[in-house]
Amino acid sequence: MTLVYLSVAWLAGIALARALLFPWQLLLLLGLASLVGLLGWKGSSRFRLGCVCLIMLVLGSGRLLLALPRPDDHSLSTYNDLGRVTVEGVVVEAPDEREFHTNLRLTAETLVLPDGRILDVSGNVLVRADRYPAYSYGDRLRAIGLLETPPEFEDFSYRDYLARQGVHSLMREVRVVRVGGGEGSRVYRALLGLRRRAQDTISRILPEPAGALLTGILLGVETGIPDDLLEDFSATGTTHIIAISGFNITIIANIISNFARRLVGERKATWVAIGGVTVSTICVGASAAVVRAAIMGVLYLLAKHLGRESFAPVSLGTAAILMTAANPFTLWDLGFQLSIAATAGLILYTEPLEQGAVRLLSRITSERLALRTVGLLSEALLVTLSAQLTTLPLLLYHFRQLSLVTMLTNLLILPIQPLVMICGGIATLAGIVWLPLGKVLAWVAWLCLTYTIEMVKLTARVPYAWVDLGRMSVWMVWGCYGLLGGLTWWGYQTPERRVEMRERVLTLWLSLTTRVSDRAMLAGTGVALILAVAAWRTLPDGQLHVHFLDVGQGDAVFVETPSGRQVLVDGGPSPTRLLSHLGQRLGFWDHFLDLVILSHPDDDVLAGLIPVLERYEVGGVVARDVGCRSGLCGRMRELVEDTPTPIWHGEEGLQVVLDEGVLLTVLHPGPDLFREGLSYNDNSLVVRLDYGEVCFLLTGDISGEVEEQLVEQGAWLDCTVLKAAHHGDSGSTSEVFLEAVEPEVVVISVGEGNVFRHPHGQVLERVEGLRVFRTDKDGTVEVISNGETFSVYVER
Repeated sequence: MTLVYLSVAWLAGIALARALLFPWQLLLLLGLASLVGLLGWKGSSRFRLGCVCLIMLVLGSGRLLLALPRPDDHSLSTYNDLGRVTVEGVVVEAPDEREFHTNLRLTAETLVLPDGRILDVSGNVLVRADRYPAYSYGDRLRAIGLLETPPEFEDFSYRDYLARQGVHSLMREVRVVRVGGGEGSRVYRALLGLRRRAQDTISRILPEPAGALLTGILLGVETGIPDDLLEDFSATGTTHIIAISGFNITIIANIISNFARRLVGERKATWVAIGGVTVSTICVGASAAVVRAAIMGVLYLLAKHLGRESFAPVSLGTAAILMTAANPFTLWDLGFQLSIAATAGLILYTEPLEQGAVRLLSRITSERLALRTVGLLSEALLVTLSAQLTTLPLLLYHFRQLSLVTMLTNLLILPIQPLVMICGGIATLAGIVWLPLGKVLAWVAWLCLTYTIEMVKLTARVPYAWVDLGRMSVWMVWGCYGLLGGLTWWGYQTPERRVEMRERVLTLWLSLTTRVSDRAMLAGTGVALILAVAAWRTLPDGQLHVHFLDVGQGDAVFVETPSGRQVLVDGGPSPTRLLSHLGQRLGFWDHFLDLVILSHPDDDVLAGLIPVLERYEVGGVVARDVGCRSGLCGRMRELVEDTPTPIWHGEEGLQVVLDEGVLLTVLHPGPDLFREGLSYNDNSLVVRLDYGEVCFLLTGDISGEVEEQLVEQGAWLDCTVLKAAHHGDSGSTSEVFLEAVEPEVVVISVGEGNVFRHPHGQVLERVEGLRVFRTDKDGTVEVISNGETFSVYVER
């Protein structure tokens, strides 16, 4: 177990170094102190183990600091975003072929800048090239285009994703010229050639989508699988079938080992199996999950060869140390995290679950039949459950959906997967040698693959096959793992130890309860009940809620999507009133807004946003930069720039998917509308929010002139609910605009008794006959929709 503790300390050191960026002097001091403690202390073994763990923590931190990029004049990323350049380099990985383009990873050697200077550079760049002509590993290419810094999105940082692979530059929409080839490792090129030959063979011996699925299972290439089928695998929690993982590598290792034992004998079979696992790992792309499984498989084979027992936790810890030592950023790779978590689940829970199932079945049948039944169900059900226990928090955090049929689907398809790999592998090898033979042998593989596909499709169509749980915070993930860790620790205690601990807890509880009055206990129970009810009331109900908040003479719209994502459009003129509204509509624990939109930087929509940005964590901001003319605007710019909050340029054509089926589209302004000296009003963002057959048009403070331009341009205007522009000013909400929008409901956000006398009578005449709501008379107006129908509720 010592190596397990050391691996945990190593990984903790990497994580802490990333979060805190320790200075190397502090690490050196901490390492020396730990070394002195280790060498100088001759007493407690626990103290000595603690010193060794501290040394591992320092080493892990140091490894990350060494891996951090240090750009200089020779680093390619130094010249990102300078304009159109020419990069020459060599393809150092297998091309990632997509449906319409190919991603090429180049190690750059020469850079030609826009001013014509030629520089020798180093660093990796991801080049998005046309699908054809095809390129290969080892090709020398010249790419001409824009060298960019990889972008960051609301829910995903492409920049961090590429940085973990050592890539800090991106080139899209480029012209690529091949200027050479045959460079790089001959062995690696040969293995990739074999992989390509196998992929071509599968496409010839099997129809789609069975061929694409087998390509994913055997070779780790998923790009040919249809999107709807991928969604079904995701909905049923069976994507691990497609992605090359420990499950696939284990089957490959067993197959190779069994064949090698018959061909070359017991002693040499180990080395043949290790070589086979290594070759397979390289051929399928060497993802984090595959490398982890390969390392653990090799350690198992070596232990068996030496006649020693392998201890799975130690093998897992060793794999984690080796992988993060090679690349410490692997720790943030989702595949690595899921692989480590799943393996830990298999180690910790498979045997207890099997024992518990045997005891349960033994009560209703014989022990022999119970053992046979558990043996049949273990791989398809209990092993899956073991892995699900430890991967579920990560899956919910990253994908926000919970599959309710995953156990059923895995029970149906897992038993047949070894046959899929064996038959598919044999058919592929036979097809490489002689294509007609491969086609005949592929019939059995097709049958197994088709069964897998149909079972996944069938269970994905079950009502409530999956549920969207919405956003899950990081602290919730750690809370889940903390609870799971506590229960696991308790489960591994001996019965005597559990009895002893229960008695201690009971004694402590009795001593506490004797000091607390019944009134206090009742009050505590009541508080807990009230908090539970308050939390329940704020949970999403699966419908879209759009609140036109009563904030006075200004605009503020709060949107809650069916899964609970929250968007604030403008903030009104009063910070107090806006914060009060948010406090009523957000959970008492919730201090996060997924998106904040500023239509234009006038004080009547901006003032309320300042404290929101100061008090709440914001997932992203959409705004139009039209310059700052007030202190409020300057303060907002400071708040946004001082945080890592992503900023989207509010401009015609911008689309943001807020939730499944909920789309936000910016219709105005275009890129060239703003001119210095004009009012901000005509540069207001016009935002359209669609959910099924119901939509909302939020018009900011645009004038009738802009409305006419939108109509003439044929903008996508027809909408169910219209927020009247500029608080009902006579210069807006023109008849032409109303005819184009054809709203069923008009909401006017306006302050009671305002000096502008909004809404003007002309506007009220134009909207006569429609359902009109005003915040000065009706208070906050809430529209609730299920995507097909809608209802309107008013505060007063």
